[in-house]
Amino acid sequence: MTSVATERALHRVQLEKLARRGTASVVGAGASAVFGVLLVVVVTNGFSATVAGTLFAATATFLILESVALLGTDTGLVKVLPTQLASDRAVDARRTLAVAAVPVVALAASGGLALHLLAPTLAPVLSSPEAPSTMTDMLQALALLLPVAALHDLALAATRGLGSMRPTVLVDNVGRLGLQAASVLVAWAAGAGPVVLALAWGLPYAVGLVVTAAWLHRLLPPATGRGPGRASGARTWSVLVHEFWSYTGPRAVARVTQTALKRSDIVLVAALASPADAALYTGATRFVVLGQLFVQSVQQALSPQLSRLFARGEDRAAGSIFQAATMWSVLTAWPIYLVTAAWAPVLMGIFGEGYDVAADVVVILSLTMLVATACGPVDSVLLMAGHSWLSLANSTVTLVINVGLNLLLIPTHGIRGAAVAWAVGIVVRNLLPLLQVRRHLSMWPLSTTTWQVAGAALACFGAAGLLAYVLDLAVLAELTLTATGLVAYGAAVWMRRDVLGLDVFVRAARRRHAGGPTPDS
Repeated sequence: MTSVATERALHRVQLEKLARRGTASVVGAGASAVFGVLLVVVVTNGFSATVAGTLFAATATFLILESVALLGTDTGLVKVLPTQLASDRAVDARRTLAVAAVPVVALAASGGLALHLLAPTLAPVLSSPEAPSTMTDMLQALALLLPVAALHDLALAATRGLGSMRPTVLVDNVGRLGLQAASVLVAWAAGAGPVVLALAWGLPYAVGLVVTAAWLHRLLPPATGRGPGRASGARTWSVLVHEFWSYTGPRAVARVTQTALKRSDIVLVAALASPADAALYTGATRFVVLGQLFVQSVQQALSPQLSRLFARGEDRAAGSIFQAATMWSVLTAWPIYLVTAAWAPVLMGIFGEGYDVAADVVVILSLTMLVATACGPVDSVLLMAGHSWLSLANSTVTLVINVGLNLLLIPTHGIRGAAVAWAVGIVVRNLLPLLQVRRHLSMWPLSTTTWQVAGAALACFGAAGLLAYVLDLAVLAELTLTATGLVAYGAAVWMRRDVLGLDVFVRAARRRHAGGPTPDS
């Protein structure tokens, strides 16, 4: 009995660590969702569909190139830094950061220069014949910021690896994204052209980098003097390079494929259909991001914790918080996806006249994300357990399938074809690591509690949406059904709050508010 009680106590400690970091991440995810939708609303309502679609295609291209320049170091730092700290090697942290940053800066600077020079050649391919000059101007403006964006994301990843979620939440989710939305709004009010619009989107990365760099400097362990990192002595540069890049190397490619999976469809829609269609598609995918942001926030909070647990050989504890993270993701994301699917035509109306034609895209992707959320943060588990090569293989297979389907379906089915291609990619991208985590680590994301939560979400929100669709109910009647489902779901969650582990969020918040000791992150 004592060992069982001890194991349960340790489990609660791990849950509280995840809850403390996850609470901050969820706040950041909420801010990201609001500012992300606001930015798209401003662009789609304030500019023509062609200009809006060109901006979205240009920024998607920029983010793909930035992921290339980042070389997977965001995942590598989140994996390696906690492992070093858990092994009393704090003195190696600063030098590992240099090992990660030098090639990123070199590649990002080269990539930015290449993008600036090649923009006139790329623009007709990326924007169709409708807006090549606008695309050229935007790409050349964004090219100047490529090294800044890469360093910004690298520094943020380092702060997470060193145990703090606050920079990601405050500087990126709230600060950068909020400043992007505000800057684009100012650009619209000033009647700005394509170059200023692109810079309004990109310059907040520079502000974020300055603040994040200062924050990172405070978090880094001392470079000299006595400390726990001196227990084992500093490793040589060659050892650090091998340690970091032997793991991160596969991530350099996998990170590109993952970003391409998220962004290439916008670029392909602009090229194979039109920039106006790209604007429609981007607006539709913003609602999918709402639920996805929460899942990603849990993943960001979970990854450093998993890295430490795997480094200590505590696989059972890792599996336990994996299931908890999946359950909390389903608890929050499934209602969002079910509601966005039911309200797709109304929601698309906020982007402007004519955008409701993309409602089918919202429905397809929202229902697909139910499957993805139920798989939990499987890729994070795979990566933090050291299987970066498997993650690379999964990403590559998924990208090939996704791009192939896009090339096949967009010319004939437009944005709905792109939605189907991405939906298939999402399913493949989650089922492959799910099977691998089961096989190699004997872990599974779904617990009985998760199934119960999923059933409650379907009963409260899915049934209401289906009934409204079958009966073709008026907006007011559908709103009443959705509100009733929300009340019922909230009551069910409240009654089961102890079983759902929600009390750990309350305890973590109380400790933070009281300024008392909190579990380390």
